[in-house]
Amino acid sequence: MKIMIVDDHPMFRDAIMQTLEQLDDTLHWCHAGSCEEAFSLCEEQRDFDLVLLDLDLPGMDGLTGLNEMRQRLPTTPVVILSATDDRDYVMRAIEQGAKGYIPKSSSGEVLLNALRLILSGGVYLPMAVLDGVYATAAANAEDTPSTRLTPRQIEVLNLLSQGKMNKEISNALGMAENTVRVHVRAILDSLGVSNRTEAALRAMQLGLVTESEG
Repeated sequence: MKIMIVDDHPMFRDAIMQTLEQLDDTLHWCHAGSCEEAFSLCEEQRDFDLVLLDLDLPGMDGLTGLNEMRQRLPTTPVVILSATDDRDYVMRAIEQGAKGYIPKSSSGEVLLNALRLILSGGVYLPMAVLDGVYATAAANAEDTPSTRLTPRQIEVLNLLSQGKMNKEISNALGMAENTVRVHVRAILDSLGVSNRTEAALRAMQLGLVTESEG
């Protein structure tokens, strides 16, 4: 297994590597102290199994760096390791393609379990963020229960939860893209959430879609 760690704090990198050695006996890793250094590494080698990216780096800002990294390594999961666990920031990172967001305050056990989940194809969010999403959704959805969703909207929700974009949903269901937008807006309103990621999480909590579809 080959991992790239993008972080400008050597002591943190060393501590992370000691923990990551428990993931795989044949672990190989390299590190960069900025997004620019990481991009240079991408030019030299592209066979990374995982990228751990700090968002608070010198030079290019973290979210821009995340977008660029996703373009350079489109099939490699990029995981955010950050001292910031603000819910809005976490959700923005996930929406922009990160496969997980792990606070630096997490224990070694949490880190390893999160990375195992991500390497198996899942997405990891901090429990505190998930609790906030669910609590907000539940409060907002009291007057707009999920039973108000039409069968067609359930179909849209299932595809949305799989990460499909409006055009892909339009092609799959044979409806106009503008109609898909209307359905998505109605789904968000009905579930009491503000974006597609929260809708997918809420749908799994309510049992409207299965975790494998999400």
